[in-house]
Amino acid sequence: MDKKNSRIRGGTAYRQHQSFKKHIRERDKYTCQICGEWGKIVDHIIPYAISHETRPDGVRVLCMKCNLAIRRVRKDASLPLEEWAENIKAELARLESS
Repeated sequence: MDKKNSRIRGGTAYRQHQSFKKHIRERDKYTCQICGEWGKIVDHIIPYAISHETRPDGVRVLCMKCNLAIRRVRKDASLPLEEWAENIKAELARLESS
C-alpha cells in the first residue's frame, strides 16, 4: 500500500488535502461566502475540471444550500457571468421557498 497515494485515506497526499480544507474553513470562519450562513463545504470557484488548480485564492466555503444551487447551475458556466449569476440567484430562491 503506497502511503503517498492521494486515494488512500491516511496517505500523505490525503492528509495534506484534509489540512488544506481545514485551513480554508478556518480562513473563511466556517461561513458561506455566498449567503453568510454556517458552512463547511470547500468549493472551487472555477470548477477543478476547468482550472486543474487547487489554490487558496481559488476556493471558498459554502453552506449545503448554496453548494447545491451552484452544482445545479454549474453546467451553465459557459453563459455570460451576469446570466450565470442570475441563474444561481434564481436557484437559491427556489431552494429557500421549498
